[in-house]
Amino acid sequence: MRSGIKMSKYGEIPVIKLSGRIIAVESRKFKRKMESLFLKKSVDRIIVDISETEFLDSYGLGVIVYYHTCMQKAGRELILLNKNPNPNAYITRLFDLTRLVNVFKVVTYLQDIR
Repeated sequence: MRSGIKMSKYGEIPVIKLSGRIIAVESRKFKRKMESLFLKKSVDRIIVDISETEFLDSYGLGVIVYYHTCMQKAGRELILLNKNPNPNAYITRLFDLTRLVNVFKVVTYLQDIR
């Protein structure tokens, strides 16, 4: 699978899709995209799609945690989308082991976002 970061929208909500291995340069690109969305005051929700993420380095994970905190403080919301039901998938295990699954709003389907 090719690594990458793609932008789309679900209605008016921006979606950042992370796929493949998000390390080094890709993590920094992800941070820049998150920062540009966060600075837009009109964006009150951001979805980060981690369904096809094979690996996320500590920098990339830190970006998610940082912007989740920033969004919360601003009365906004960061939502994780994980359509991969496999409990043995790397990203699922990462969020379980770090207990971040209890901190973030994680949805399986875009329709679950209200």
